[in-house]
Amino acid sequence: MDWVHHIATDEAGYGPTLGPLVITATLWSAPRQYPPEVWYPHLAPEITVTPLKRAKAASENSACSERADIAQSRVERRRPVWIADSKKVYRGSSGWHNLEKAALAILGQLFQFPCDWKNLVRQLDPAARPWLHTVPWLATFDQDLPMTCEPGEIAAATQCLSDGLARNDFRLEQIRVQFLPAVRFNQLLERFGKKSDLLSRLTLELARQLAPEVGQAHVWSDKHGGRDHYALHLDHVFPGNDIRVLQESREISEYEIMEPQRHIRFCFRAKAESYFIVAASSIVSKYLREVAMCAFNEYWRRLKPDLRPTAGYPEDAQRFLTEISSLLEKFGIPTTVVRRLK
Repeated sequence: MDWVHHIATDEAGYGPTLGPLVITATLWSAPRQYPPEVWYPHLAPEITVTPLKRAKAASENSACSERADIAQSRVERRRPVWIADSKKVYRGSSGWHNLEKAALAILGQLFQFPCDWKNLVRQLDPAARPWLHTVPWLATFDQDLPMTCEPGEIAAATQCLSDGLARNDFRLEQIRVQFLPAVRFNQLLERFGKKSDLLSRLTLELARQLAPEVGQAHVWSDKHGGRDHYALHLDHVFPGNDIRVLQESREISEYEIMEPQRHIRFCFRAKAESYFIVAASSIVSKYLREVAMCAFNEYWRRLKPDLRPTAGYPEDAQRFLTEISSLLEKFGIPTTVVRRLK
């Protein structure tokens, strides 16, 4: 069978002031006749791109509650996994449940759960190790995953995704992450100068790490901060190669690198999360960031119990920083450890 590798990248946390920027790259392989735009229909019914209504957990008749619980368990085992743009999956009252279930089903193709969150991040991004032990809210955060979903539900979702992938000869081979708490982000920002340059360079570095040495690979990514031109960044990350520009427009920017033993094609497109493999990377990034935000909010609320949690976006971040300013001074925590410079 003729196989092609696909590398899908996406981020979470590019806009916020507080909390980490997380960039995820996933490496997939599939028969050549299945480009990413056709994966969703082939993965049905195990995977859905649209939300599902949750079934009722129990019968109104209490005498039938045990039987209803058993039936509900069977329903959950058959339910598709909702994997789509993480912003949609995380929306609404069931957002956290949907996000955790999808993320751990994806990660569960390569990792075993329950699992310690910090250990998982260390495996996905070995360079994050120093920050996991020195940033106060990460160093004190001991959390097993899943946080709220039942382990049995995660196991069922993981198997559901695995069945859909196997039926089509689709394979998830590796996952790599750039996990950037504010202090690490700020150090890299000094090196790259612009936030958009930081995102492009680190995303392409993940792609370089995952790109196979031989054969054909396609790299898929959303546009980076509205950028249309990526050739300079490709030249930095893949030096010594002739970067061929195929097209550059507001919708799609495409490039290719031809080497004696491999051919890599890059596609940066608006709304790339409409592809299953990019949506999967989006889900992993969002989940890792939101767990880190739990650590962040829990740390500060232990010190100031009446503090309202924050999602980290600029306007509310200013409110949050004002409320913890005396604590920063008291504990000698530099502002650059808490907030990003851009």
